[in-house]
Amino acid sequence: MAVGGSSLVYSPYVRKWAALAVFLAVAAGTGVFFTPLCAVLHRCGCRASWDGGESHCNVHDAQGPHCPWCEHPGLGGLAAAGTIGGQAMAFLWVRRRGGSLGRSALAAVAALPFTLVASGSAAWLLTDYPHFLVRDVRSRLGIPKGPLRCVVAGPRVGASCCSGASSTGLGSAAKP
Repeated sequence: MAVGGSSLVYSPYVRKWAALAVFLAVAAGTGVFFTPLCAVLHRCGCRASWDGGESHCNVHDAQGPHCPWCEHPGLGGLAAAGTIGGQAMAFLWVRRRGGSLGRSALAAVAALPFTLVASGSAAWLLTDYPHFLVRDVRSRLGIPKGPLRCVVAGPRVGASCCSGASSTGLGSAAKP
């Protein structure tokens, strides 16, 4: 299909929008699986949204420890931004070196475990939550507790796990 003698497929404008659409699809996929990935990192009980999602998270338990991303939604939001930001860097790195959209998307997907563990561990270190990938890893490795409390008595009121959509902000979650 030619317009004015040039193909739309090779238009720089169309290529940029196509790259954005492909990366947004990768980011959306990450978003869909972010809650079950929270459970992998924090051993908290979160599930995929079609399997009950955050309703199974330990943040709803009467006794702590509570999932750090659900106890402090702003922290979960920062971890999500760090994860998707790392994927964006991988996508752009391949794209700027002449990689196709498919290879760029594959690089972003392949970067997910690395960016998730990096941003997840950075957020986890700020809390006193005991589990990260392995149960009781904080005490096993002698890692000091961070300043944000996750080991609390009582369920979090109005918990909106792993979404970062709380109006309470980072570290100011309402406690009963």
